[in-house]
Amino acid sequence: MSEPNLSEEHLSAFVDNQLNPADRNQALDAINRDAALQQRVGEYQQIKNLLRHAYQRPPEPLRAADTPPSKAKTMLAAALLLAAGLGAGWLLHGYPGFGATPTGVVIQVSENDPEKWQMALINARNVRNAYGKKHMPIEIVAYGPGLNMFRTGSPATAGMDQAAKQGVKLLACGNTMTMTHTTRQELNRAVDVVPAGIVEIMQKQKEGYAYVRP
Repeated sequence: MSEPNLSEEHLSAFVDNQLNPADRNQALDAINRDAALQQRVGEYQQIKNLLRHAYQRPPEPLRAADTPPSKAKTMLAAALLLAAGLGAGWLLHGYPGFGATPTGVVIQVSENDPEKWQMALINARNVRNAYGKKHMPIEIVAYGPGLNMFRTGSPATAGMDQAAKQGVKLLACGNTMTMTHTTRQELNRAVDVVPAGIVEIMQKQKEGYAYVRP
């Protein structure tokens, strides 16, 4: 049986929860079996989150009389460096409003990129440090090519072990494991398995978790 042809419009409607139940179930089935579709859905989710945060409280426009152009450029560069230092996708202090606190944080890993893996671990550590003794649930969900982060002997092993000791949940996508013939024994002992990584991320967003994709 051939896979349903999911257009960009269908994927966008899926992320926005605008499909009827039958079409949504069909799309979900196709997404669960296709790592490329899972990555595209993740990209749509990231764009949606960034747009929501950008429009909830737009920044005050700079006035030329108050801020010289050279100073404005310096401030912008500093802001970009700060964002990079905190980790791409850092949204905690702006979710769902700039003064609100999320119920938790879910971090997506869907690329076979050790640098992205380290950034995900840095994000998790920054969240833990920012909230200190206040409990903030944190999940790192890996699916598609990102599953390699959780394999035994991964370059991220030391960081994962430390994150697990700090209470960070490491969750592997069961669908990806099935598609790649990966057994539980091939994964780090600190990793748990969920049926579908993308569904886990979507469910946590519905529960009020901030979504981060390095």
